[in-house]
Amino acid sequence: MATSEMTQLKDQISAVKGLNEKELIELSSRAKIHKLQAGETLLIDDPDQMVFVILDGKMRVVQGPKAHQNTIDVFSKGDLIEAMALARDPLRMTSVIAAEPTRVMTLDKTTIDSLNDKTQLSVYKGLAHLSAERVRLLKKSENNLIAKNMQLKEDIFNYRSPWSTDFHQSEMIKGIIKKVPRLPAFATTLSSQLFTKDLVEQIKRDPALVAIVLKTINSAFYSFQKKISDIHHAVVLLGFEQIYQVVIAEGIRRTMPNTPKFKALHLHSEIISHIAFMLSIESRQGHPAEMASFGLLHEIGQIVIQLLKNQNPKLAALVKVLDQAQLGSLLLKEWNLPDVLWKSVEFQSYPEFSSPHHIPEELRYNVTLLYLSHLCYNFFQGKKEKELSTTFFDEYIELINWPGLTLEEIARERLLPAMVKKSNIYPLPLRQLIEKQT
Repeated sequence: MATSEMTQLKDQISAVKGLNEKELIELSSRAKIHKLQAGETLLIDDPDQMVFVILDGKMRVVQGPKAHQNTIDVFSKGDLIEAMALARDPLRMTSVIAAEPTRVMTLDKTTIDSLNDKTQLSVYKGLAHLSAERVRLLKKSENNLIAKNMQLKEDIFNYRSPWSTDFHQSEMIKGIIKKVPRLPAFATTLSSQLFTKDLVEQIKRDPALVAIVLKTINSAFYSFQKKISDIHHAVVLLGFEQIYQVVIAEGIRRTMPNTPKFKALHLHSEIISHIAFMLSIESRQGHPAEMASFGLLHEIGQIVIQLLKNQNPKLAALVKVLDQAQLGSLLLKEWNLPDVLWKSVEFQSYPEFSSPHHIPEELRYNVTLLYLSHLCYNFFQGKKEKELSTTFFDEYIELINWPGLTLEEIARERLLPAMVKKSNIYPLPLRQLIEKQT
């Protein structure tokens, strides 16, 4: 190219700003010049290539297959394109295409190394300056994206938050909640501090409780090969945590309408309870027994919604969009259950649209473990991770010290082996689900 043309570009191009006229002549005589027609692709296949200088014309950087290419950047006269950034694309999904007739000068390592030492130093200094400027711009872009991402998260949260209503102010809802049968007394009298012998004695003092435990353990739900008629044997076989879940589950079942929908809901809650219990143990976060209770109770708001529908059939469409988590929370509070349980129920859906910092600190582990329980359950049922609510997944797993793990790794490597060891005491549907994974 003409030296006069190179001189005109000198002030626009960082890599040659420090060169004098003699050095410019030397560089322009050795560099390769490519002439491209509109639509022609710039070939970037030589590892020796370092930088392309746009002498005139315009180039588009596109990404994706030919049928669905998106322009991600545009370069004009005086701009530089770093070959290394494009050469690192292993799938060859990024291309540089002339948007109009264009001339490009290639600065490769061989060309630069053939220059005298002073000229080489000037060019390399210019390239270093270029790299530093690109890093600065990328950092600025990254900071902008982080800010936008944070704002988007808050926008999502604010969009969902207005749906949270102070239901406790509604006389109709308060009236419905008071009509829901309370958990039977036996569901809140057992203590995890009891030893097996003491636990057996406490159960024996309540004939209804004995009947529940034996009826449940001998049902098709557990499908043990031999009939179990001794309460001590049942307690030894299942252990306190399982007995406690049986008792709480029976208490909840008695509050629910005897319909196919609520039977399915009850089964779902039992399975989530077992998964949540095991995730608490494996992650060493939260309290396993508390998580088991949380799992059993988390859908309790559906009872209130169903009763509202039954009493107000004309409002069924409106009732359908009510927040069952809030309703369930109010019901459990009315039943005088521990604060941590009814508050955890209230915040259970937050991981779907919010970062952990919106959840009270004392509830975060419970809410996280229930969220992961649902994800793992859905994963075992064959759903793909991209089909699930995982926008804030990384933030929640970091909270329980599993940073960097995928849902599949958590489900298959952390949860599944532990559940396989205990599968003989799980309800039949859960056992069958586990067997399909092994």
